[in-house]
Amino acid sequence: MRVPAALAVIVAVGAVLRVVPLRSVWIDEAISIGQARLPYLTMLQDLRSADVHPPLWGSVLWLDIRLLGDGPLAVRVPSLVVGTLCIPLVYLVARELYDRRAGVAAALLTAVSPMAVWYSAEARMYAFYIFWSLLAVLGQARAIRRGGWLDWGLFAVASAGLLYTHYFSLLQLCAQHMAFAAIVIRRKLKRERTARRLLAGWLPATAVTLALLLPLLPYAAEQVGNFIQSSSGASTSNAPSGDGQRFVSLYAILANLVWAMWGYHSAAAMEHLVALWPIGMLVILLLLGRGRSRSTALLVSLVVVPFVLAYLLGSKQRNFFELRYFISVLPPLLILTARAATGWLRTETARATAVAAIALTMAVGLGDQQFNPSNPRLYDYNGAFRLVNEEARAGDLILFAPGYLEVLVRYYHPAVTAVPIRGGVPLPTQHGGRTFLMASYLDNPDNASLVGGALAQLAAEGRTVQRLEHRENVTIWILR
Repeated sequence: MRVPAALAVIVAVGAVLRVVPLRSVWIDEAISIGQARLPYLTMLQDLRSADVHPPLWGSVLWLDIRLLGDGPLAVRVPSLVVGTLCIPLVYLVARELYDRRAGVAAALLTAVSPMAVWYSAEARMYAFYIFWSLLAVLGQARAIRRGGWLDWGLFAVASAGLLYTHYFSLLQLCAQHMAFAAIVIRRKLKRERTARRLLAGWLPATAVTLALLLPLLPYAAEQVGNFIQSSSGASTSNAPSGDGQRFVSLYAILANLVWAMWGYHSAAAMEHLVALWPIGMLVILLLLGRGRSRSTALLVSLVVVPFVLAYLLGSKQRNFFELRYFISVLPPLLILTARAATGWLRTETARATAVAAIALTMAVGLGDQQFNPSNPRLYDYNGAFRLVNEEARAGDLILFAPGYLEVLVRYYHPAVTAVPIRGGVPLPTQHGGRTFLMASYLDNPDNASLVGGALAQLAAEGRTVQRLEHRENVTIWILR
């Protein structure tokens, strides 16, 4: 099969994989949707005063909701489209750095990549993060090789796009500028004339990037100031990477590496996968010992530098060490894997077998990630609210905990009154109907204590549990 036809099939498969597993809207998505429902200037001010993300994603979602509505599929259309576009974009980057074989293999791995699929189907900014990161690498690779003004322009615009999408993309840009500096120094030491030409493109491109970022600076400064004052860097992520720990553990490091290639899985599965780290280290050592090239060095730096910088940040603020915050390491990892499978084996049969085997392991990981109810990243709020709406009658009451589930209450619009459970605040007085108590994040001791206290108070009032229902990471007590 010729490359265009093969790439078209791969993109089509990737698009289907991203659309089919339509997940429930979860807290972070509901926050973004609630902000995007506001008038545009009000939304920007809300982001500026009460959020920590740049305005690009909010602006995209604001427009999307007005064109398509705020249903679960509609709010994910921008991510689905951009996430699918990343598949041919990975091909272009891998072809630029290596060859067409590596490009097709990288596109296939991206199509079935559990993490690429996951964030292409989420109404958040992470698919855009990956998209801009690929454009920045493509611009850099072409600028190093050709140095045309369009190449430098692509790098500058993509760099600005990254920072307008997520502030942690600065980690990738640090790696890219370090690579530019290393190349300039090496060429100067060898007295190559191309060193001056590279420097003549790099400095103006950096200046253009900074000029594009000028409107963002006061916005970002206010957000950082508010974040420092509130000291509220709490994450709603239910990550198995060291909850309750102050420091980043070895398990957290290995878990993030596993997530990058094979996605999110249950705690039991993660323990087994992480236990295989000696095999992974052996494979890495074997790969590092072969096929050295400038392209490989660039891609390795794009993985190692953001990972190390994220680790250093995580040592100060534990929840900063979270793969989605440095998701730009994913494309280089996939491209390096594709290159290993296609460039270091001698026969076409061996190459095809290696690529197929790697893709199969990722496809298995994708299936487990999307459909295993034990995955701690799956939250079936849609099923929980549907249950309540089907059974609730006039006079019934919903109690929910923790309080930040309120954004989901506003999104799903339950048919009866919903009241958050708050520590030290009495529950509503006795009423004639039933009580539905909905709780999530019960692995957090504070949330578990809050729910336990509410159940004890309801029991003291004569309420008895009629039924207990479970949805993925959501528990519903029905009391009468």
